[in-house]
Amino acid sequence: MTMLTSLLLLSAAFALGDTMIRPKTPCEDARDATLNGSIGAYIPWCDDSGQYTPEQCWGSTGYCLCVTSTGQKIPGTETPPGTAPINCSTQNGKIRPKTPCEIARDTAMKVRPGVYVPTCDNDGQYKPEQCSGSTGYCWCVNSSGQKIQGTETPPGTAITCSTKMKGVGSKM
Repeated sequence: MTMLTSLLLLSAAFALGDTMIRPKTPCEDARDATLNGSIGAYIPWCDDSGQYTPEQCWGSTGYCLCVTSTGQKIPGTETPPGTAPINCSTQNGKIRPKTPCEIARDTAMKVRPGVYVPTCDNDGQYKPEQCSGSTGYCWCVNSSGQKIQGTETPPGTAITCSTKMKGVGSKM
């Protein structure tokens, strides 16, 4: 490489003062191409280095999902609007699969308005207290999400299910 070629390449890299310009990444190309597209289109999210963020959300629908480093959807990670998105951070290179509570919640949300929708904690486990949004009744459940008999309370009544009760009535 000649000295002139090296200088030209270096000057192109420092076109904006001392800030190095890098070529666009595939994520940035996809994002920029979509920004010129139709209203409501999915726009990829890129981090500061131009890579796909593990968690992607569709602004117009509210659905979120996890993607690979190349932007490919990871099956089983889509979450509907109004629910906490799945944790897309990886442990040992794998994303945690949905738990039974998360699967039941997502399935119930697709059924029809008024159906009971389970509530899950941040780890995807059933919260000890469950309530029906349409009836207002609440009850305690075990770790499998099964109602613990005798714990149902009418609307407006406080309910406290201790974590010790989670194992009561579970099928082991």
